[in-house]
Amino acid sequence: MNFKIIYNGLVKINKMDKIKITVMAMLLSLLGNAQDLIERNSPEVFKGKQLKYIGMPVGGINAGQVYLGGDGQLWYWDIFNIQRIEPGGPGDKFYLNPMTQNNELFDQGFAIRVNNKFTKVVRPLNKNGFHNIEFRGEYPIGKVQYIDDELGIKINLESYSPFIPTDNKASSHPAIVMDYLVENTSDKPMNVDVFGWMQNTAAYFKGRENQGNHLNTVVRNEKNLHLVSSVEGDEELKELPDYGNMTLALLNTSENKGWASPKTTKDLNYNLVNVKASEKTSAKSIIGEKLIGAIGQNLDLKPGKKANVRFVLTWYFPNVHKSESGLHHLKGKENLRNYYSKLFSSSQDVANHIYENQEKLLKTTKLWNKVWYDSSLPNWFLDRTFINTSILATTSCYRFDDLTDDPDNEARFYAMEGVYLGEGTCTHVFHYEQALGRVFPNLAKQLREQIDYGLSFDKKGIIGYRGEFSSLGSHDGRGYAADGQAGTVLRVYREHTMSSNFKFLKDNWSKIKKSIQYMIAHDKEKTGKADGILEGIQYNTLDKMWLGKISWISTMYNAALRAGEAMANDIGDHKFARECRLIAKKGKKNITEELFNGEYFYQKIAPEDMISPNANVGSHIDQVLGQAWANQVGLPRVIPQEETKTALSSLYKYNFVKDAGKYRDTATIKSSRFYSTNGEAGLMMCTFPKGGAKFSSGGNSNTWNNLVVGYFSENMTGFEYQAAAHMISEGLVDKGLTVVKAIHDRYAPIKRNPYNEIEYGNHYTRAMSSYGAFISASGFTYNGPKGVIGFSPKIKSSNFKSAFITAEGWGSYTQSFESDIQKVSLELVYGTLKLKEIILDRLSSGNDITLKLNDKQVDVKLKITGDKIRFSFKEVALEKGDNITLIF
Repeated sequence: MNFKIIYNGLVKINKMDKIKITVMAMLLSLLGNAQDLIERNSPEVFKGKQLKYIGMPVGGINAGQVYLGGDGQLWYWDIFNIQRIEPGGPGDKFYLNPMTQNNELFDQGFAIRVNNKFTKVVRPLNKNGFHNIEFRGEYPIGKVQYIDDELGIKINLESYSPFIPTDNKASSHPAIVMDYLVENTSDKPMNVDVFGWMQNTAAYFKGRENQGNHLNTVVRNEKNLHLVSSVEGDEELKELPDYGNMTLALLNTSENKGWASPKTTKDLNYNLVNVKASEKTSAKSIIGEKLIGAIGQNLDLKPGKKANVRFVLTWYFPNVHKSESGLHHLKGKENLRNYYSKLFSSSQDVANHIYENQEKLLKTTKLWNKVWYDSSLPNWFLDRTFINTSILATTSCYRFDDLTDDPDNEARFYAMEGVYLGEGTCTHVFHYEQALGRVFPNLAKQLREQIDYGLSFDKKGIIGYRGEFSSLGSHDGRGYAADGQAGTVLRVYREHTMSSNFKFLKDNWSKIKKSIQYMIAHDKEKTGKADGILEGIQYNTLDKMWLGKISWISTMYNAALRAGEAMANDIGDHKFARECRLIAKKGKKNITEELFNGEYFYQKIAPEDMISPNANVGSHIDQVLGQAWANQVGLPRVIPQEETKTALSSLYKYNFVKDAGKYRDTATIKSSRFYSTNGEAGLMMCTFPKGGAKFSSGGNSNTWNNLVVGYFSENMTGFEYQAAAHMISEGLVDKGLTVVKAIHDRYAPIKRNPYNEIEYGNHYTRAMSSYGAFISASGFTYNGPKGVIGFSPKIKSSNFKSAFITAEGWGSYTQSFESDIQKVSLELVYGTLKLKEIILDRLSSGNDITLKLNDKQVDVKLKITGDKIRFSFKEVALEKGDNITLIF
């Protein structure tokens, strides 16, 4: 640059230099921001005002909903089969006015008592007892630290329920473990009690005083001490939704250290009655009268010493009441019971089971936590992409013991769209999820078999998009959702690849094929020939019938065809595989030629339809959704890569806004719901850089049309995640991470609950698409029946490490590249894994290959295709602790 010095020592810069410097500064700024996104950085720890909204679901999956507050207090107890909140609408009311901790439902908590020589100091383990509290959330484990320098004590809490990827049964306990580690930080010996209390809630909400009594019982069992809260009385009690029992258990305690009281009469915060429980004791109150019991452990701590105290709080309320829980429309509603009632006989049974299986259930949960965070990926990214797995532990998701008496065929999985809103395990919402299918693949397979290809399936090939709530019939009815049908085919392919053999596919192939054939028939309707582009009525997740040529729905259809081709080949149905392949090839060509405008893919409105909502020439967030799905499950391309990357770059250019509030102020389309506010960034649903926004309502400005078109000016995380995951998988890493980080920032705890991503309702199930961003970042591919695994890291590929989950096991993958030598390690930490092929990016140019299983060398064959390298070998069966290493 040509700088001119003036006399006062400043630099005089000409106009062209100013432009160059400005551009350079912008580039450096962007590079800095991009670098921040990919750095590992320290884990996020929250304190003070940041604790206000935190509510991490910490119970078992499909066992109700309980939050861990930022201060370690348990709250939002939705375990009694009674709707705890009125959802109302629109769902954004919870975004604009987040729920805060409310402990008024019933009396429960934990505390520590320091027994000084002359006084006793009691501090509840929450914000009322400690001012110095820090929270670190690593779902499924919430970690809380309490420090009181004046008292000379530090306490670390880990709160969780057993959670083991691939083992949904082990992860379904109606229980919360509260592990306290107490440390004496003073220079004097200390005697302390750590205790918990619990109000008896059995029939408390729906029972009447003349029906019976609340009963608290203290029981010692081996090294356990149990406070059991139950109810006794007439037979009518057994029909109540809150009929059942709860247990507060103290595990691993000796008789002279654990103590309990079935009834406390004084203020728990100051003077808990200490009753030693050397034998069974009990207390009663009439139903509706408050009855509280307590349980605790005494500790002698020398200066600097630590001790563990483990509580387990369990519940057993089997009746999913036919009207109280918002599930009154379900088939067999009069017999609905929670799945955990099939596994356990009481809350005390749950506590005993956890005690007897601590090694597997609790240690393995913490092992998974360690494996997930032992990664080169950014901590914030690991937090955000796994957070929404917690939706499975909310009352958005249920399991019912109502469809089968076969002990080998587990109970029915069912999901609302969000808590108490949107019936039917809705296909056009739920197909976005990637967490269930990857973390608990057997449960996802069950959902495909029992619901999508069971209760929801019509002999014509329609997958009813809302289960029994759907009106099955021709696709001009509300039974068939085009995007949901295609998405379900793609999920069934994912579930097939997340299996260890071909049984799942063989058992369901005839129905799967029929569901694909139904879509092909839809394609043929207009001309009698399939061209890979759907036309006619296409009901979809935007809640209206759309018509015309719609890029996002047709790319989904073509991805489903590619899935059909792959499954047909696996089953030996090569004729159908060929049919699917040929239509998909036409679709790839036709979609690109007809629906790509040089910048992005769009919708061509049907000439005969001028009244339906539409995106027309707008830039829609899901425009290449089918290709996103193809990338997630390793299918051939649905649309060419060059056009895809251009479209995604344009999507980011036109739809990502730094200030959503400011955008909506000037947007032609107004929204009545807000999932982002002033100053918050996000990827808008649909923008109109080439005009056409005013025609999106189709000229029909009724209330419902205006509402659904209003979606275009919203940010909904489930959609944003799929687009971000797609960007990452196509190499647009900084753009994809920026979108995910925008969501992470919108759900910062200073603003709202980080664990409750809201769309139509709380804990919206579509948000489980966040796990797809992790799949894209690691470039994970897997086909269990064929014994194939692969990785193609997109972030710091020369020094990369991340977790992986397969059909029956999980572990850690590491790769490094230095001095033209590529080193790879795959360690199985849990379960089993059969492998005979590994697919990796080719970073090195060497051909000398060493492959070892543990310390034993394995013969390997090599095949290089472009930038991919395939290592084939005789099938090996990995078990826990086994390690495969590759050096080349």
